Amino acid sequence: MLLQGAIGAVAQPAAFSRETRSVDIAGYVEDVDVYRPTAGPTIGVAIVAHGFTRTRIRHKDLGQALAQAGIAAVIPDLPNVVDLWGNGDAIIDLVRKLEEGVPGLEPVARSNIVLIGTSAGGLATVLAASKLPGVAGWIGLDPVDRTGSGSEAAAQLGAPAIVLLGGGSSCNLFGSGRNIARALPHLVRTVAWKEASHCDFEDPTNNFCRVLCGKSSTSMQMRIRRETVSATLELLSLAAAADTRLAEPMGPPESDAPPAPDAPGPPATSNPDD
Repeated sequence: MLLQGAIGAVAQPAAFSRETRSVDIAGYVEDVDVYRPTAGPTIGVAIVAHGFTRTRIRHKDLGQALAQAGIAAVIPDLPNVVDLWGNGDAIIDLVRKLEEGVPGLEPVARSNIVLIGTSAGGLATVLAASKLPGVAGWIGLDPVDRTGSGSEAAAQLGAPAIVLLGGGSSCNLFGSGRNIARALPHLVRTVAWKEASHCDFEDPTNNFCRVLCGKSSTSMQMRIRRETVSATLELLSLAAAADTRLAEPMGPPESDAPPAPDAPGPPATSNPDD
């Protein structure tokens, strides 16, 4: 049913709403944008984490696209600029709050939550996902891994993952996201566009990113956005299928004991006339 709803949502995009809430995450009060579909059911939740020195505004278009596909998008301002591991803790806290029913959403099962992160946000979300057993999946958008901690976390990730990569540059540490992808034990796929700049993975971007990391392309941004939405739907469908299998009743256990011997019949009688 989840997959059918997802396909319908893609075919006929739903309207969406956006609201901004102040939420305490890991001891910091941060603004969080929540994009929700307003027509049809919400089929899952995606938390989207921005990159280094960026803000939630840099994923406005992705939030809208996810909501139009029937997915609630929760996009926080991350509290730390340097402490990316602390941002991972903030994502963990936000997931737990979503499970409790905040901000402004009905309580959501962890198996209906996908974590998405761009650049340093990709590192923060893979760190978080590795510590959140049961999460639906992780999507890295040109993630960076300066110290190797992202690859170490990826190796511990039990959920399926999809990684989208751009061309190598100083801004993505010359394709360091490939190391994360190689470490993932449940990698669904890696998609790489050599012509994509690091700025194409945020939408909208700005001149600050273009000066540092290269020109952006509207067509490439749209391509990456569509692929990200499709990947999110895929991971939610995989999680729903796994939940269905777990919910199926199990038959009686097979026994290794030898079959019982046949019950003895009545004793044979002799005919004295024979």
